[in-house]
Amino acid sequence: MKIDVPVQFSGVVSVVVPDHLSDADSSLLAEKLALARIVATCDNPDAPEDDACCDYAEQCSDTAQATSEQDWDACEITSVGGTWLIENE
Repeated sequence: MKIDVPVQFSGVVSVVVPDHLSDADSSLLAEKLALARIVATCDNPDAPEDDACCDYAEQCSDTAQATSEQDWDACEITSVGGTWLIENE
């Protein structure tokens, strides 16, 4: 039996990104990485991160595209603070 449990996260994820990126690329990378590393599926835990890395590479500036995969790998989530809520339907 499959049971879907809707959840919601409210909090802050701190991400360290490479210094050479522009403000826009840094923000985009941090946003994509934070969501991908927090949200994973049991069937394929790497899928959200793989998809988000590709999204970042497509959306970042032309300058950042050349090193997008290396920049992704160089990032580190330093803290996650917040609350997971189970939503009542």
